[in-house]
Amino acid sequence: MSAAEDPPPDPRRRPRPRVAVSGQIVHGLHREVLDVVVRNLTGGGAKVRLLAPNRMQVTGPIVLRLPSGDHRGVVAWQSGHEVGVKFDPPQG
Repeated sequence: MSAAEDPPPDPRRRPRPRVAVSGQIVHGLHREVLDVVVRNLTGGGAKVRLLAPNRMQVTGPIVLRLPSGDHRGVVAWQSGHEVGVKFDPPQG
């Protein structure tokens, strides 16, 4: 395959800045609040670690509350205590 035919790089594979920021995830019908630590953060999403002692399943739309402000998104994946969040596009 020539360089002209190579697929574009996957933007999810770019290096992600590592951080350790405390925050909260608000989710579910009852707007349950879970404490988290953000492990990496980009404009498109975040990887967070749940601090809850049990392995709670987080699904659907969420709000990630950070000291810098709230970010709306959806759970893209979950593995144990780690959750990948895909942020909603900015509203214009």
